[in-house]
Amino acid sequence: MEIDFTLRSEPLAAYRSLGAGSPTAVLFLHGLTGSPVVWVPIARAIAAEGLDVSVPRLPGHGTTWQDMDRTGWSDWLEAARRELTRLQADHDRVIVAGLSMGGSLALALGTDAAAPDEIVVVNPALYVDSPFAPLLPVLRHVMRTTASIGGDIAHPDRDEYAYTRTPLAPLATFHQALKGLREDLWKIETPVTAMISGEDNVVGPRTLRTLRSDLPHPAQIVALRRSRHVATLDFDAQTIAEVVLDRARSAATESAPAHRGGE
Repeated sequence: MEIDFTLRSEPLAAYRSLGAGSPTAVLFLHGLTGSPVVWVPIARAIAAEGLDVSVPRLPGHGTTWQDMDRTGWSDWLEAARRELTRLQADHDRVIVAGLSMGGSLALALGTDAAAPDEIVVVNPALYVDSPFAPLLPVLRHVMRTTASIGGDIAHPDRDEYAYTRTPLAPLATFHQALKGLREDLWKIETPVTAMISGEDNVVGPRTLRTLRSDLPHPAQIVALRRSRHVATLDFDAQTIAEVVLDRARSAATESAPAHRGGE
């Protein structure tokens, strides 16, 4: 499986490759202030292996930070749920893979009744790792934006094209939602694979500690030793793609429920 990092005509747009006839689909979720570009090279490679894939663009992302300023966690989670439901209607099994905030969304989907069949998270966030996080409910009314959280990539030739500013109002909704998500981790029965970078300047180590202690079943941990936060575009992208493909193929060989699309 070869990953092509060449940018295409609309690099920040949603990407879907459906109709391969695969019983398994993979839903990819990007991070805060990012866009589908962080997953598209891996998604294209997995689609070339005969799997259906979808990389939606979450509300307020891939355009301008002013657009994101009008959205929040509930908008992103609802968009992720809609896409998961759409894929579940036509596939026996659906895997959700999420980077950073996309990993948070993937875990949140795992607490739902209609949970995905597998979850793969790459440097997921269960905390907003900033000393100012507790002040966000107040700061959002005083400051509109803060510095960008994007661009934490070791590879010199890769760019996630994240926003140059991070709007505080949406970030505050994320911070608040993560409190509830941490409390709900015990509900996740879906198998979880957590892929964690050795150097991450966005998400701190307490997220991994919380995953280890609060999930009802131990997550499979995969170390990404050569990458930083945006590992899907970094030196370990091939490892991530192989793990996602392995989970998809493993899921396909397990006993599956009756096809969700009907008789």
